[in-house]
Amino acid sequence: MTNQRTPTSSSASASPSRKVKDKDKSKNRNKNDSRNSINNDNDKGQNEWQPPQQPKSPLAIEEVLYEILSRLDKHSLHSCVSVNRVFYRAAVRALWTTVQWKSSLANPSFLPEMLRYGHNAIELQDNFDADLDIIAEKCTRLRELRLVWTQATDPKLHNILVASPKISSLYLYNCKPLTTLALSHIQALSGLKKLELKNMLNVDEASIAGILRSCPLIEHLVLEDVRLGRVALDSLGITPLSIKTLALTRSSPTGSFVRNVLRNSPMLREFSLARNVHSALSVEDLLPEPDMYRYLINLNLESCKSIPSDALLSVLRLCVGLERINLCGTWIDDAALDVIASNSHKLTNLNLGWCAQITDAGLLRMLTVSRNLVFLDISSHGVLTAGIFRPDLMWACSRLQTLIMVGIDMMRPGGRAQINHGMMFDQLSRLSCLQDLAIGGPYLDLRLEAGLDKMGKLDNLESFRINHLQNALGEDEIRWLVEVWPKLKRLKVELAALSEPWRRYFRRRRPHLVLG
Repeated sequence: MTNQRTPTSSSASASPSRKVKDKDKSKNRNKNDSRNSINNDNDKGQNEWQPPQQPKSPLAIEEVLYEILSRLDKHSLHSCVSVNRVFYRAAVRALWTTVQWKSSLANPSFLPEMLRYGHNAIELQDNFDADLDIIAEKCTRLRELRLVWTQATDPKLHNILVASPKISSLYLYNCKPLTTLALSHIQALSGLKKLELKNMLNVDEASIAGILRSCPLIEHLVLEDVRLGRVALDSLGITPLSIKTLALTRSSPTGSFVRNVLRNSPMLREFSLARNVHSALSVEDLLPEPDMYRYLINLNLESCKSIPSDALLSVLRLCVGLERINLCGTWIDDAALDVIASNSHKLTNLNLGWCAQITDAGLLRMLTVSRNLVFLDISSHGVLTAGIFRPDLMWACSRLQTLIMVGIDMMRPGGRAQINHGMMFDQLSRLSCLQDLAIGGPYLDLRLEAGLDKMGKLDNLESFRINHLQNALGEDEIRWLVEVWPKLKRLKVELAALSEPWRRYFRRRRPHLVLG
């Protein structure tokens, strides 16, 4: 009896396992059926729109967030650090993209963070005792290097460039110990795209031509306070360049240098010859090719007094897509303003300050057609008068945000100061988008009786600057300035126009307002 097995016990013991197997089979069948139904639905709805799916990997979210946070300022990034872990990692990466090693740091304390986060940029600011050998040893993945007022020698710079051969952005500011040998070391950076040299004393034709030949990917080239007066660059020959931004500021380049660089840069978009007062450039120097300015959007010829007006006019005629023009202190006339007016469909920034040969009529013809202007500077030494505010010719630049007009003669035309001020305030009151306004002059009258209260319509004004005011502001005008313009953040008034008691009054009523 003990060896016999009862059928009831065997059937009872086998039934739970069978039930489990049957349940598993039914689950698998249901899964297969659901998958088949999903596949059938997908086959049927291939042409139907489906909402985008969220990334499953947290790493993908962090990468997207990093791309967004990397465009914020440091103050905002510090706020993002305390949100959560994902924000922390992305914000810290963005904060440590560029490492600044200033003179106050006695040791390279940033190197552990550099090795931890894999940074790609270093800036040495005012650091004469920086150990460049440590940077060459530890930082081998640099993409950007800035040396500002640093005692960098040719061998130390060479070691850094050899350790990080993939540097694409190089900025050397006021590194006076460097010689032409350092420029020859730069030629080894075949992937260099941005190069800025400022206050470099030792520059010759061979070094500049060698860099342009060996680094064909350079798109951004800035030479500021560099002695180019003896560099002809004829040895460059026909060398196709990829330069899109070219700035030769205060370097006195020769006509041959400008001609050879422009001839080989067909994709030029930004061109600056600012403050080259003694560079006498001809039409042949500025126009080596007939269609070389077809992609140009930014032209800066500030204080180029040695360039004749006919050369300036020839350049402006070929620049049909300009968005920003700076002709401050040049010898342009009304003919150049007419050319600018005819090509002003994209123009947003225009600086005509201190141009002594333009007139009210030429400026008015341009202002009545330039609809997209955002920045305008028409300061002068009494050359322009209140005739530019004629009520029968309304300004078309209704989107103007910054207007600088210091030195306008308000006594002309006709010597009717009261009428002229009324025309000015009427014209300014229509600029509803104005955010920054700078006015002044020996005959400017900022009184409520003259029409100052009409400017109360400028609700978006954030900065108001008054220069060279003949008379001090009255009590009513000061109280009016305190109450009007709710968005005003900065008020700059000369000491003679606003006494100290009234300054204290401003600080008490508008504590967040910046005076000066």
